[in-house]
Amino acid sequence: MFKNLTLILVIALFIIGIGKKSFSYERNSRLHSLNEFNVKKNTYRLLRTKKCSGCYLVNAKLSRVDLRNADLRNANLIGATFIKSTLLGANLQGAKTAGANFSGAVWVDGSLCQQGSIGTCLRKQTPEE
Repeated sequence: MFKNLTLILVIALFIIGIGKKSFSYERNSRLHSLNEFNVKKNTYRLLRTKKCSGCYLVNAKLSRVDLRNADLRNANLIGATFIKSTLLGANLQGAKTAGANFSGAVWVDGSLCQQGSIGTCLRKQTPEE
């Protein structure tokens, strides 16, 4: 009797564990899809209006884009790509830029970001004369 009860309990816990993983996977998958939708929607909004304060733009593809004077205050730009984009005069105050690629971009102050500018602009050094 005790063996049967233990076996039933083990089977029940196994089934519940699988159910939790499945629910967790579905939830994460839905959240991922929603985030991708928001990035696409916010990218379109940014390109159309150059105003996207507080926008979610994680991993957005924004290379070779003119974002002159864009409002990106408090935007989440983690992992976004800005290769050879123009950010001259853009407002990035409070923006999260970890992992964002600014290689070859024109920075907010007009300086050129060197290759490997990840997370921030590493300005090209001019040779001393």
